[in-house]
Amino acid sequence: MSKYIIHFLLIMAGFFSCTETRSVDDMTLYEGPILELTDIVTYYSDSAVVRLKLEAPKQLEFENNDSEFPEGLYLEFYDKDGSVSSTLEANYAYKYNKEDKWRALRNVIVSNFENEEQLHTEELFWEPKKELVYTNKFVRIETEDQILMGEGMEASQDFSWWRILDARGTISLDE
Repeated sequence: MSKYIIHFLLIMAGFFSCTETRSVDDMTLYEGPILELTDIVTYYSDSAVVRLKLEAPKQLEFENNDSEFPEGLYLEFYDKDGSVSSTLEANYAYKYNKEDKWRALRNVIVSNFENEEQLHTEELFWEPKKELVYTNKFVRIETEDQILMGEGMEASQDFSWWRILDARGTISLDE
């Protein structure tokens, strides 16, 4: 019997001597998405009234609850009577959950239907709690009779009011 125990102990010692030990500090932590959603449509409401509709081909969720929209997104903002007041679309977006801030990139277009105005820029930040959008990048705003250009802009999220921080030019449009 002791012969088998010695034999077993020798085999176990050989087995454990062949394993590689790694400390937790040597391991790299996974920082990628923990969830991937496709073809999403999400409605956000306040007091049972729809305020926002989000559509995106792909959404990635991270452990810290941030969201990435690598294939772009489309947002519709609704006014109190339930009609679409404005839209925002971009080729890429990222939502910073902790700061409750969104960043839209590449071919960002905001349209206001009541005033028939449209904003074009390459980067735009949106803070829902403040109901504010802004950028420090080049902007082009098209109104019914003008095209205004400049660096930097801030506006209400529904684009009912806006101001260019450093206006660079205005083009008047004839009928």
